[in-house]
Amino acid sequence: MKDKILTLCRRLKKSTLDDLVSYLEIKSGEIEPILLQLENDGCIKQKNGEILYLGKNTVSKGKIEKKDINLMFEYRTPAEKEIIIKGFCLEMPPHNLCELINLQKNCVCHYYAIFRKMIYDRQFKELLKKYELYPQLGRYRKFYEKYAYFYVYNGKVFVSYKLLKTDKKEKEFTKNEIREFKITYSFLTRIESHNINEHYLYYRLAEYIWRRNKALNTLYQDLTNLIDAQTQTLSVNEPTGYCSVG
Repeated sequence: MKDKILTLCRRLKKSTLDDLVSYLEIKSGEIEPILLQLENDGCIKQKNGEILYLGKNTVSKGKIEKKDINLMFEYRTPAEKEIIIKGFCLEMPPHNLCELINLQKNCVCHYYAIFRKMIYDRQFKELLKKYELYPQLGRYRKFYEKYAYFYVYNGKVFVSYKLLKTDKKEKEFTKNEIREFKITYSFLTRIESHNINEHYLYYRLAEYIWRRNKALNTLYQDLTNLIDAQTQTLSVNEPTGYCSVG
């Protein structure tokens, strides 16, 4: 259905929700969540009741070269895989991790970048599901020259590269949610005090939220499970690339 809606938006160039309902003959409630996903993918833009087809993603979270995590770990032993994951969880600089394992620095950076993207993507998908059920008026903060948007559900802070939108009424933060947001934001501002973190900003913000108040074993187990789930998903697809090993 997502592809069908995107195709129709591309054909119409400019449309309304009523137009899509009329053409597709389905309820608006089924279309709205998909429009939200397409807007966050940067494929369309919703403004003043109009749906504009953009054709490509115009909001950049930071370009990370597409890699197949299966191939990245194919020539790594279980012990080497553990070192790479634990090195990331310990925030070990890539040039230091290279001293523990036979890898080039740029390859370690690829691993780290993919891990950050996986962490961001997982929490963003979870955010979309919660937002669609219980719309919340997000709060934004500026880091460098970019805006990041935050939401809080069940005491957990989520970050988005784009403000989520819906025609439904969005609730305000509760007092507890405001407190949790302020604590997390204070934590993020201390971490983001180095200019090097400006690159891949949204991935890094998601990473720091993920790390906050967690022990090494918790981080390691969670990231390992995330990687294993990703490799199982990719195993049914054609390889998309690989990371050269040193």
